[in-house]
Amino acid sequence: MTKTPLDDFLEFIDQKHGEESWVSLYKKISKDDKSEDGILYSTLVSQNATERAMSQSSWDLMLGGGAPGFVIGSENGKEVVTYLPQSDSEYRRVVLYREFHGRKDNYFEISEEFRLFHNLYLDQKSSTYLAFDDAGDEIEVIKMTPSEIKIRKRYLRSFMAATQTNLLLYFEVTRHFTSNIHYKNDIKTDSLCVTLYSGKSYSEGFSFFARALGKKLIRCEPIEKSGIWPFTQAKSYEDFIISGDLDSPIAYSCDPDGLANYFGANPHAPHYLTPVFFKKEVMQKYYSSSDYEISDGHLSRKGSWSLRLDNNTSGYVSVFLGDLGRDLPSKEQIYWKSFNLIPDSHSISETNYQRSFLGNFYDPESAEHQFKHAFVDVQEACSKVFGWSIFLPLADKDTHFLNSIRSMLTCEQSEFDALILAVAKITIDSVNVKELRKHLDQGDESKSIVLLELFLQNLGIQNHDDFSSFLRGVQSVRSSGVAHRKGTEYDKVIAKLNIDKDNYQAEFDEILSKFVSLFKAIVKAI
Repeated sequence: MTKTPLDDFLEFIDQKHGEESWVSLYKKISKDDKSEDGILYSTLVSQNATERAMSQSSWDLMLGGGAPGFVIGSENGKEVVTYLPQSDSEYRRVVLYREFHGRKDNYFEISEEFRLFHNLYLDQKSSTYLAFDDAGDEIEVIKMTPSEIKIRKRYLRSFMAATQTNLLLYFEVTRHFTSNIHYKNDIKTDSLCVTLYSGKSYSEGFSFFARALGKKLIRCEPIEKSGIWPFTQAKSYEDFIISGDLDSPIAYSCDPDGLANYFGANPHAPHYLTPVFFKKEVMQKYYSSSDYEISDGHLSRKGSWSLRLDNNTSGYVSVFLGDLGRDLPSKEQIYWKSFNLIPDSHSISETNYQRSFLGNFYDPESAEHQFKHAFVDVQEACSKVFGWSIFLPLADKDTHFLNSIRSMLTCEQSEFDALILAVAKITIDSVNVKELRKHLDQGDESKSIVLLELFLQNLGIQNHDDFSSFLRGVQSVRSSGVAHRKGTEYDKVIAKLNIDKDNYQAEFDEILSKFVSLFKAIVKAI
């Protein structure tokens, strides 16, 4: 390329503009010392109009157009008025500039067609348009600031392929100099059309300017490259260990179309219902985010995907091989694969066996699911009999405490502390003190555990003393070691409750089971 006073800018246009991961569809160019100013803009152009557009360096349209309107022509000697969805005809703007001529502030917006094509969501706080991939993860597609609008290249190329339109990247940049500059030149290639010229500067403190005006062409790919149905890429499938041992693990693809079933398909392949086992820690990612819902035998991401799984076993979870392929997005399969276990002596739970193979209704075995089921039952029973629930509903910002309750995934002290806090928050801390005081005719001095003790006694529950001691023990663990700094008092409480600090997983399951017994006793009594 011929050397010019704007050589570095032209090199950027030629080599990088439109080729990087993010493409500037609009950008205001300026320097604080007034030595440079300019603008980048863009549009999509039809195949028919592309060669005509590239025959000259001047822009084919300006910022403020693109709105619907009428055009007047003639047909058989008569005037014909035609309505056009966009007045630019052969051009399709992705970025539109809205002008209100001083009545309101002007602003940029993204074309409705583009937003709907990719089903983009506008995050108004960050002025960012988002898409969601198969796994439900957010992807920034468009970033907007007052001085620049950038779009992720693969989403722009996808739209170009679908509409079979090419991209015109307009540019105009002016640099100012104190020394005399006289320059004029044209650059013309298959993808670049530029006019270079100079003149007297209009910027204070400078004598002359050099300006580059032109456009760059990026052609669209075939329509099959749009990546949108029916041109979506084939889903990829991971291999998972289904048998063997540590020395010779045997893995097989989870592609459901390649597995055997009860109808004679792929007789030499593993069966669709072959269980695959995973470390319990695979669930940590999902428990730690409110974006996911975990229930008895089911995991889902809101508005995205769902998976049947067996989470009623202790120490591991399992999923049928075919379900991994059918229900998990490819990137989630990769995540699960990192937790894949050798089957060894593992087996599915009785709950899963009864439900999946015998078609029976079967109560969960896991203390986690038993707790949540029993908690709902006791709330509903009290509401039905007394007109109020024994535990107050959680505030919106506290609902994560109920969702987070689970069998422990590790034996870490931090996880035990967090779960003790959660279970105390939704039970002891949420006792419906006001209604219990009225029901038991108690004064305002009575506290939550005292009221629960009296309530259990009032219901005639025989072992109410044991339940009361248990509740006080949980409250003591929370108060002495979770809500405050740990010390000798915490060690005494742990010892008094016979909690094995080396086996927090089993101990917390036992705590959940005792709560289940309490809830069931209340339901039975009322």
